Amino acid sequence: MPLNPRLHRERLARVIRLAQLDAVIVEPEWEGLLNNLRAELMPALPVLWPSDAMEYHPIPAATAESSDLAYLLFTSGTTGAPKGVGVTNANVLAYLANARARYPFASNDRFSQMFEQSFDVSIFDLFVAWSCGACVVGIPAEQLIAPASYIENEALTVFSAVPSVLSLMRRRRALRPGRFPAVRYSMFIGEALSVENAEVWAAATPNSLVENHYGPTEVTVICFAHVWRSANPTWPGRIVPIGAPFPGNYVTVVNERGLAVTPGDAGELWIAGSQTVPGYWNDEELTERKFVTQRCSDGVDRLFYRTGDLVKELPGGELAFLSRVDDQLKVMGRRIEPGEIEAVLRTIPGVTDAVVVGWPIEDGQPVALTAFVCNEASEHGRALSAADIMTASAARLEAVFVPRYVLFVESFPLNANGKVDRNALFSTLSGSVGRAGSSPIPQSS
Repeated sequence: MPLNPRLHRERLARVIRLAQLDAVIVEPEWEGLLNNLRAELMPALPVLWPSDAMEYHPIPAATAESSDLAYLLFTSGTTGAPKGVGVTNANVLAYLANARARYPFASNDRFSQMFEQSFDVSIFDLFVAWSCGACVVGIPAEQLIAPASYIENEALTVFSAVPSVLSLMRRRRALRPGRFPAVRYSMFIGEALSVENAEVWAAATPNSLVENHYGPTEVTVICFAHVWRSANPTWPGRIVPIGAPFPGNYVTVVNERGLAVTPGDAGELWIAGSQTVPGYWNDEELTERKFVTQRCSDGVDRLFYRTGDLVKELPGGELAFLSRVDDQLKVMGRRIEPGEIEAVLRTIPGVTDAVVVGWPIEDGQPVALTAFVCNEASEHGRALSAADIMTASAARLEAVFVPRYVLFVESFPLNANGKVDRNALFSTLSGSVGRAGSSPIPQSS
């Protein structure tokens, strides 16, 4: 299980507890952090240096029939508690087989490595490259949001990133036509890919196959792909479709009762097959809610993962992403449950309630979070400021989860069902500055 040492200590401690680790391999620069965690959580847990880690336990060879875990990742949860996704050897090998069959990578290819290893898309950069003997080129942290020189200087031939990176590169005027002729394959995943971003990137990489990818962690990295050729006016919201499933994956689009919708109608995407994980780590209740067994057209009962994504079938059979059936967001490719952020905000002294939305919007996708907060006088006898909220949340959340803007309200608007009307809150943001995202809003009001 990859551990991101830059996670807030509280969350890092929580996932270590939940994972029930047998040992931790640590680089010397993070020894101090680990020692602090060990004193509280795991005094008897063995700590290994990379040089001796492979001597600790013999690791059996993975086989396609193996149900043993290959890796464990934790994603956001609606209650504020992370949920563990245990991906089996069989899941990973099925994904790698699909990737190798789809792309004729060679040993002289050079893969980008833009993703933190606790983000499951890194499995593509690492495992697929290693499986064909290619080179993985790590990116310096300071170039993550502006990787143009990294792509050129390292002569990358395979580039994978979240679409938000393209938006940032476009703003910096770094995507001139023909700039990256060495790139042979370009893959974008984690967020919706806008037509505008796809067009500009395709022009900048004239020799590249450009694809839009889709895949929840629960279905092992990537399970859908669309090959970019040109825009189509039938695509909803000028968003590139997620495409068609990889072999071995079975999909159905259903209504609220779990019945298949008429092709072309919106419904929730369910996915089963060789890449679908068996459930959540030590959480039977959540597994029962999110995984359901259903009989397929071939008469075989399969375990489907309920993605929570609304999609519809386009003419030709590919699927287009529409929205979420819940409040989950994708910001810079990271899956974020607003409920988790709201749970943290409500623990701040003086905050009585909080609602988080994805805003500002660029190229049809949220690039940050905005928090609406109901508050009272703090323990120091003064009203909280936006800076107080952001400082307190930054002490407990990853940087991408910290709200960029905070607005104070007396109460939240409700919809007909008596729930918070997030659309109404979002509308106040969009209407406050003309075009959403064109200029900052006040941090308090």
